[in-house]
Amino acid sequence: MSALAAAIGVGIALLLCVVRLFAGPTLYDRTLAMNGVVIKLAIVAAAAAVVTARASLADAALAFLLASVVMNVAVLKFFRSRTFQAPLMRAEDM
Repeated sequence: MSALAAAIGVGIALLLCVVRLFAGPTLYDRTLAMNGVVIKLAIVAAAAAVVTARASLADAALAFLLASVVMNVAVLKFFRSRTFQAPLMRAEDM
């Protein structure tokens, strides 16, 4: 029963993160909000795994978290250099 209450509470926080995702003034704010959305989805999936006693939902929660890490690294690298390609030479070599 407490897992269901936790899932409802996290669901409300998830809605607030979605609002922040669309209203964020900068791209970094939106990235942070997307990270929060994915983490909250993983928590809801883990709570659903406890309520329904299905281990496959816990595996889905772990997959959400691993995808979140990869997504954050890729998006923030793109924001920093505006490309996914590695630099051909360092700035001090120019």
